[in-house]
Amino acid sequence: MPESLLSALKNCIGFIQLKLSDFFGGEPSIDKVLTERLIQKEKPYRVNKGLILLANNHFELVNPVCPVCGSYQVTKQEYRRRTPILGEFGAQKVYLRRYRCIRCRKKFTTPLDSVVERNHRYASVFKDKVGNLTKTGYRSLRKLKEDLFTFFGISPSHQSIKNWVVIGDVKTIKNQITSYSGYYCYDEQYIKIDGKREYRLTLFDSLLNIPVYEGIARNRAYKTVYGFLKEALENKPLFAITTDHRREYKTIIDNLGAVHQLCLFHLSKMIGEEVYAVLRSKKASYRDKIKLCFYFTDIKNIFRTYDENVAIERLEKLLDEYDDVPRVLQGYIRKKILPDFERLTLFMRDGFVSKTTNPVENYYRQTDPDQIKKKFKTSQGMLSYLAKKMEYWTMKLGRFIQHPTS
Repeated sequence: MPESLLSALKNCIGFIQLKLSDFFGGEPSIDKVLTERLIQKEKPYRVNKGLILLANNHFELVNPVCPVCGSYQVTKQEYRRRTPILGEFGAQKVYLRRYRCIRCRKKFTTPLDSVVERNHRYASVFKDKVGNLTKTGYRSLRKLKEDLFTFFGISPSHQSIKNWVVIGDVKTIKNQITSYSGYYCYDEQYIKIDGKREYRLTLFDSLLNIPVYEGIARNRAYKTVYGFLKEALENKPLFAITTDHRREYKTIIDNLGAVHQLCLFHLSKMIGEEVYAVLRSKKASYRDKIKLCFYFTDIKNIFRTYDENVAIERLEKLLDEYDDVPRVLQGYIRKKILPDFERLTLFMRDGFVSKTTNPVENYYRQTDPDQIKKKFKTSQGMLSYLAKKMEYWTMKLGRFIQHPTS
């Protein structure tokens, strides 16, 4: 086998399955194993897998089988020339035998799909390299082209790189993991696609610490969010979902048949914004500001326990002093804490429930930081990037633990 072609093929094959017999003569040589796989000296099996390498880079199948009807009755025809680009060796001329099936009269060609996909010039390994570069952070098409030239000596067009990374005309992406815990966080992130305001919707498994489903939508209306969650949760276990405090979420989660935990971080943030506004005001006295801080701490302490009875006792104590509580806090106690107390304390009754949406917020910070929020021109480009980040996050940070109820 020509040395240049052997080296090129070796660099463009992801793995080679070794046999026990390969170790009989000591540690196997990859060059030797690859040559033996491609050049079949023994009587070939009646399968359509082995290749024969003839002189001048001509390839034929061992006992060709029609891929359409499965017939072994095929006739050999001419060779088809291909010039795949195989790493630093550049374009390599290879000649693939064509065949014609006698039974169904269909024609087919000796495949090299494990090295170069059909109708592609660049070896599949380069597509994988681009995907790996994208997993670790945002890279423009121009930067990806520069990286490929620097490390591999190839310079594909921007359109070729785009074809490798863009996943197609889709509105949602899903994780390849098929088993989930049933305990989720849901949140949305404001993004810009080609300068227009859109939303990134995410369902996140808080127990396994992996994203489940993501999509891009133009609004956050009830119908949009409910449809997204309904599709995302199809054929998946469902016990509880943690969300922020948008009014529509209560009805959505109830209609989905899950129990609902409201994010405690968002509750503290909502109250804190009004408290800090008073603290910055020159109209309130120093005494009133100190009093406001004490009662704000008492409200936060209600939820700083995993014992629901303790939380109820602290709430009752606060209600006994209700008339003395500053007015800005009375409104939250009356309109928010008392009506939603069951949704705010679900984590105390079920230890698997996340009491905040921080898991998905952290996922957002790592996968779509502020500096790239306005980079993408199409939703397909954004989702293609997020699909790689989802895969990378799942592999690196996912907790693949046993289902909590099993």
